[in-house]
Amino acid sequence: MTAYTDSLGFNKGTADAYLAQGNDQLTVMSVELNFATIIAARTAAGVSALTTSDSLQVLRIPAGSVVLSAGFTVTTAETTNTTGTISLGDGSVTYASTIAINATGTSAANLANPTVYSAADTLDISFATAMPTDLVVKAWVVMADVS
Repeated sequence: MTAYTDSLGFNKGTADAYLAQGNDQLTVMSVELNFATIIAARTAAGVSALTTSDSLQVLRIPAGSVVLSAGFTVTTAETTNTTGTISLGDGSVTYASTIAINATGTSAANLANPTVYSAADTLDISFATAMPTDLVVKAWVVMADVS
């Protein structure tokens, strides 16, 4: 399994992205992931293709954040039958697990169990049985600065 940290084909922002907004209130960060664009960018850059054993860092969580919820919203369904998971790279917190991505909709969890991050971290997305080729999904996180 490879945990990819690049952002070829999308922009995951910087580690202090929402803190730079001068905003210590509730914040929503999101990134759109168009897998046709991601695949094309990875191919053009000559880097390894994503496989089902890989994870891709998609959003950065700054240190001193409390995450209330995270998940993803499928806006263009994948034609391949597979499932997606959004979690921390080490698997200690999972926000949406083995969710079918061949239909539009939103999946999220953890609203009743806020997670405080004392160190910066990332949310990662991974897929179970096949890598998507035409999926468009918005990964998102609801959090606040408590530093």
